[in-house]
Amino acid sequence: MLIVQGVALAMAMVTAEAPAASASSKEQRVAAAYQQFEKQRHVEAALEFEALWRDFKEPRFLFNAAVTRYTARHYAHAVAYLNEYLALAEVQGADRDEAKAQLEVARREVASVQVRVQADGVAGAPTVTARYVSELASDLRPQLPVPVSPSGTAQSGVIQLDPGTWVIRAEAPGAEPAETQVKVAAGAPLTAELALKPLPPETGPQDQTKPPADKPFDGRKIGLATIGVGGGLTIVGAVVTGVAQGKEFGPALETDAAACMSWSDLQGCSAELRAGATLRGAGTGVLGAGVGLIASGAVWYARTERARKIAWYVETGVGAAAVVGGIVGLVLGANSFNEVNATAPATWAELQGGVKGPATTFAVSSAVAGLGAGLVAGAGLGLGLSRGRTSQYAKALQIGGGPGRGALGLTLSGRF
Repeated sequence: MLIVQGVALAMAMVTAEAPAASASSKEQRVAAAYQQFEKQRHVEAALEFEALWRDFKEPRFLFNAAVTRYTARHYAHAVAYLNEYLALAEVQGADRDEAKAQLEVARREVASVQVRVQADGVAGAPTVTARYVSELASDLRPQLPVPVSPSGTAQSGVIQLDPGTWVIRAEAPGAEPAETQVKVAAGAPLTAELALKPLPPETGPQDQTKPPADKPFDGRKIGLATIGVGGGLTIVGAVVTGVAQGKEFGPALETDAAACMSWSDLQGCSAELRAGATLRGAGTGVLGAGVGLIASGAVWYARTERARKIAWYVETGVGAAAVVGGIVGLVLGANSFNEVNATAPATWAELQGGVKGPATTFAVSSAVAGLGAGLVAGAGLGLGLSRGRTSQYAKALQIGGGPGRGALGLTLSGRF
């Protein structure tokens, strides 16, 4: 009969003050909580009233949270909330009497649990909570604080809990948390014992010094080295080109016609032209590669990594196009040179006039191909190192060539 009266009292308290929907956020939340209760969704209603109590600290919300927890058969929460409600100074008169009556009914459904916490060597006061272990996901219950106070060498307190399984947990600053699981039966008091242990002190070598921080990657040194290599190749290429032009191809082209009258003499003069053109093409190729490396090395001095990467990607594309175009030019120049050089019968005057254009095309194409190879190699090196790994493009570029039987050729080898 008392339980029925308690439920009736709860229904009266919840429905008597149910407000109409209001424009304010608080009143809308209150209306939503009452609607949940009217729909027999007691857990949802309790959660709403608990949130309203936390946000606005109005006693009616705390009382209604206790009522809805009671109707949801969460008696431990109802007891805890009603005790907190009765401790409020503003609760007087009929409100206080109604709360006492509800508390008397709720206490019949709980059992007392004595909690003792040993905290030897722990400086801070422990915080103890009780959490219900539910078998249903929809059975939502906030954990309850367990009030404890010094009692001899321990901290102890009493809390009333529903029948079922609960986890008692104790925490304190500088201590490892401790918890224990208890099974509460109606009308059967029990004791939960916990022991807090101080956290172990941090250990480590004395006067330990931090390892030196890694120095930030300075790409300018790589750029300087790349520019240095490119400059060296440029000088070598310029020297080889100059020597080939001044000592080989130029003098061979200016040979007196009388020295190339016979067929055997003409073949010798032709071979000298071919050798000079090949050496000059090799020189321009090395020179172009050096210029390409200088251009890609200069990118290391850009202010941001993004700008460097964009420049290297552009150089890679331009370099690849230059390599392809240069190779095409080399093939066309070599074929034209060989066609003129192999035409019979031919005179020295015809040979002199016919090889100038193809030889120039060959030298320029070699320079373009070398430039492209240098750009691709330098940009690939930069992109690879910027990703923190050795670049597969940083391979030595080898340029070579020489006269064949009635032919002229240039070889570019490497990975780019």
